[in-house]
This record gives sequence, C-alpha cells and structure tokens, in this order.
Amino acid sequence: MRNPATTPPAFDPRTINPNRVPTGLKVLIVASFMIAVGFGLVAPVLPNYAQNFNATVTMATMVVSALAITRLLFAPTAGRIITRFGERPVYTIGMLIVSLTSFMIAFAWDYWVLLTARAVAGIGSVMFTVSAMGLLVRLSPPHMRGRISGYYATAFLLGNLLGPVIASALAPFGLRAPFIVYGFSLLAAGLIVWFMMPSQATLEAERDAIAEAARLAEDKTDAVPSVATGSPASDSADSAVDSPDSPAEAGTSNDAAQPASSGDSSGKSNLPAMAVRDAWKFTNYRSALVSNWAIGWSVFGVQSSIIPLAAAYLATGGDMSNAVAGTLLASLAMATNSLGNALTQTFSGRFSDRFGRRVMAFSGLLLAGSAVTFMGFAPVAWVFVSLTACLGIGAAFMGPSIQAAVSDVIGTRRSGGQVLAVYQMASDFGMILGPLVAGLIADAWGFVPAFMLSGLLLVAAAFTWAPFRKARWPKDIADADYTGR
Repeated sequence: MRNPATTPPAFDPRTINPNRVPTGLKVLIVASFMIAVGFGLVAPVLPNYAQNFNATVTMATMVVSALAITRLLFAPTAGRIITRFGERPVYTIGMLIVSLTSFMIAFAWDYWVLLTARAVAGIGSVMFTVSAMGLLVRLSPPHMRGRISGYYATAFLLGNLLGPVIASALAPFGLRAPFIVYGFSLLAAGLIVWFMMPSQATLEAERDAIAEAARLAEDKTDAVPSVATGSPASDSADSAVDSPDSPAEAGTSNDAAQPASSGDSSGKSNLPAMAVRDAWKFTNYRSALVSNWAIGWSVFGVQSSIIPLAAAYLATGGDMSNAVAGTLLASLAMATNSLGNALTQTFSGRFSDRFGRRVMAFSGLLLAGSAVTFMGFAPVAWVFVSLTACLGIGAAFMGPSIQAAVSDVIGTRRSGGQVLAVYQMASDFGMILGPLVAGLIADAWGFVPAFMLSGLLLVAAAFTWAPFRKARWPKDIADADYTGR
C-alpha cells in the first residue's frame, strides 16, 4: 500500500498551464474508458441474454431495472460512506463488487441468479459512480468544469463505441463471453485508480495552482488598454464586482480564490458538506434532478433495455433465436450512438463553459427526446441506427452541461456527497421505472408507444432549462463567481 507524503509538492501558478487537466482527473478518465469498454460489451447483449432463460420483454427489462433499484436504495448510504472514508477507497471497492457480479452473470444457470447478480452489482455501481462524480466536482478547476466533464464523458463514450465492436467480434463465442471480459476490465480499472491516483493533498494543490494560473492569465488580459478609451479593461470588471447586482455579494471572493485544504492523504474530504435543502434552492439543481430522472428513464434505461430488443426484433423479424443477427444490429446501434456522442463531446464541454449550461441542456434534451420519440417508427435498420446517433448527439449536449451545472451549485468550498447522491438517485429512479414501464407497454402494445412515451419525457424535461426561464439561486450560499447560466 502506498504511503503518500502529507506535504503536497509545490505547483507554481506562474508557470503551470491554466488549461492543464489535473493528474488525478487523467487517472479517472483512463478508468472511465476501461469501464465503458466493458459496459459497451454487455449493454447490447444483456436483454437478449436474459431472454435465453425464457424471459419475456418485461422480465428482460427487469434485469436492467434491478441494478437501478439497488442503486437507488443504496445511494444515501453511499453518500455517507464516501463522506466517512473518502472517494478513492469507496470507488475501488465498488469496482470490485461489480467485477465479481459480472463473473456471476457470465456463469448464471437460471434467470433468478442473473437477476440477483445484477441487483448486487447496483451496490458497487452507485459506490464508484458517486465517488467519481465527487472527485470530478472537487478536483476540477472552476474554469474547466464543463471541459473536464466533457473529457470524462468522451472517454466513457469512446469505450462505449469500442465495446459493441468487440461484442460483435465475440458473438460467435456466445452471450456469456462479454460478461467475463467486463469483469476483468472493471478489476483493472479499480486497481489503476487505487495505485495511480496521487494523494488528496497533491490533487488539491495542483487544482488550486491551475485555478490561480487561470486567474493570473485573465488579469493579464484585462490589463490590456482598451482601444477606444486607453484605460485598462479591468476597470469595468472592478465596477461589476462593486455592483449591487453582482453575484459576488454571495460570499467572500478571497475564500473562493484561496480555498483551504480540503482533504488528507487518505482521500477523505475535510470540507463542510453541502445540505440537499440548500442545493434545492438553486433553480439549476431542481432542473438537473428532473432532467436526470428523464435521462435515467429514456437514455440509460430504455437504451439499455428496449433499444437492444427493438434492434434485435428489427434484424430478425421477431425470431429471437437468431442471436448473432440480433447482437450485430444491437451492437451497431449502440456503437453509432456512442460515436455520435463521442464526436460531439469533443466540443460540447467547451460550448457549455462558453455559452452556459442551460442552453446546452435545453438543446440536447430536445434533440434526444425527438430521436427517441420517432425510434419506434423506424421501418428499416439504417433509419433506426441514424436515430440512435441523434440520441447520442443530444446526450452529448445535455450530459456534461447538466453535470457541470450541479458542480457549479456545489462549488469548490463544500463537499457534495449527499447532493450528488440525490442527483444520482433521480437517474436511478428513472432507470427503474423506464425499462419496467416501457417493457410492459412493449409487451402489450408494441415498441412504438414505448418509445413515444420515453421521448416525450425528455422533451418535457427540456423546458425546465428553457432560455425564457430565469435561473434563481441564494446568493448567501452560492460561490462568489456563480452565475446560474
């Protein structure tokens, strides 16, 4: 086991690159890619694998919902565990739990073993998901939150792109093989985070130096004389700070610029925890909860359950015994979704930082909702695959922006374990209801109404971010630089 130094190394803000991604976040991004490769392997085959045990559509979607149910039930406990022990050990243990259950799924002998293993996997899943979100929030320099969220999501989506390709190659080896590979990929990712993540003090020293370097660079830019007046542009910035309407009234700017050390060498946070009731006072947090619920239902839930089943049905004409053909089209649909998402993620994070979280979330939810709504009407495979690509593009617009909006609410002066846990619970609640309700509808009336309902939920969530709605927040709680955009 490592014995990290208690004194962090010195990082000079005058020489460090203000656009540098902190080392710890690079480790998380690599781990995210490895997790996603495994997830992309199993996502196209899981519902069809369940049907090998004579499961109906509803029973197959229940396998997807089982993980979300335990995630939802365990999320509050996960938040408390993270606050007590820190993100890194909780992250690693969560990965090990999901790895072991993946091997259980691979060698399941009946439907109930499969269902139980998926349910237990939900405990580990929420542990490493909330831990990763907490690290992203605390270790991201404020001026780079959107970009880093985009990088993290891009790594996950590139893995999701590669995973279905590997799943197609593994199709001749049967539906169990992807789960074995998934188990090993999770094990490797957990070990990478445990052994390669720097100490908490080092991580936060690097973050603060990058943030200070960005502030120094901005000051140099503001100090350039104005062409029109010959006066320093920083005068206007100073007057804005003094304005009664300035968000700087919310807190002391020195606290934001020079945050205290917020962790020890074990990875445990010493920052004060933000209460959920305080986060609820932010319009953007309430919008994020509604949107994450709809995303859990229509993107994560339906994408992992109904989309593979619909793709397999379209490819085989309802002959679910033709597993190879069904797996190939389901894998192609998932890979195209991830490709559209990954390509869009290369700039969506920067757009979120530049144009604001609200406009990006609004646009992404509208596009994704429209794609899902019309997916059930796809007459041929290429139309279906094209709509999954549009879903991926929309998800790339909304995902990093909504996550960055929650990060903005928490800020750098507080830990957000419980706030993030509730945010994650909203998605998990959607993941529970989405596959179950969509599966029941598909069994009774077909795929068309199942997709329509799911798409309209995303469209409805989009209007919580509508440009004509003004964001509100408590200035005595928000960080000094919070704008609500």
